[in-house]
Amino acid sequence: VALDKGNFVGRSALLAETKRRPEWRFVGVEMDWPSLERAFAEVGLPPRVSATTWRTSVPLYVEGYQVGYASSGCWSPLLKRNIALAHVRADYARPGVPIEMEITVEHQRRTAAATITKMPFFDPERKRSVIK
Repeated sequence: VALDKGNFVGRSALLAETKRRPEWRFVGVEMDWPSLERAFAEVGLPPRVSATTWRTSVPLYVEGYQVGYASSGCWSPLLKRNIALAHVRADYARPGVPIEMEITVEHQRRTAAATITKMPFFDPERKRSVIK
């Protein structure tokens, strides 16, 4: 929205929003496969890889404190890892920040290690159109 184009409904609210730092950020999350394997191995099972995308709210933690939630995720056959989209508090939104993601193993809630990552998850060097 161009805030310099005169008055419109909501302009004052948008101006106030631009002056303060956002509390939440939208980020990517990569699950740590060995951590996931360990959680399932504790009950004698192999790790489960979902064939479909999940779309439920899954809590994310840092040192036992909930810092956000993943809103959807899946196994990426291209990247060969579990990935998710998440909303986290701005203080934890930097790529490389280690977090814990809640998982369910045999009807019990556990956590597995994960990392905040940059998006897009896959951004290969290819031909791109250049806008001039």
